[in-house]
Amino acid sequence: MVGTLALIILVLFFGKGSIGAFTSIPKWQLAGGLLGALYVAISVMVVPKIGVASTLVAIIVGQMIMGSVIDHFALFGGKHIPFDMKRLAALVLLGGALYLFYKK
Repeated sequence: MVGTLALIILVLFFGKGSIGAFTSIPKWQLAGGLLGALYVAISVMVVPKIGVASTLVAIIVGQMIMGSVIDHFALFGGKHIPFDMKRLAALVLLGGALYLFYKK
């Protein structure tokens, strides 16, 4: 709520657009705000249980996996970069790092 209020104040004082323009934005683009809030909420719950380093490594591993999927299938109009053994090795090493960070 504090972040939302801060952003509303910033938009009102420094924004050059119309605050009512959000109705013309495609609904799937508005999902980014909800997913961002979910990301922050999950991070707040997970950090005390597994630690900051493990949480950050898990986030990076997830982003690399999704980035590889997006590149391989050229989603969202991106360039097609096929999934190869180098990428697989990198993901395996990142997974190993996550295991070592999480292991007690």
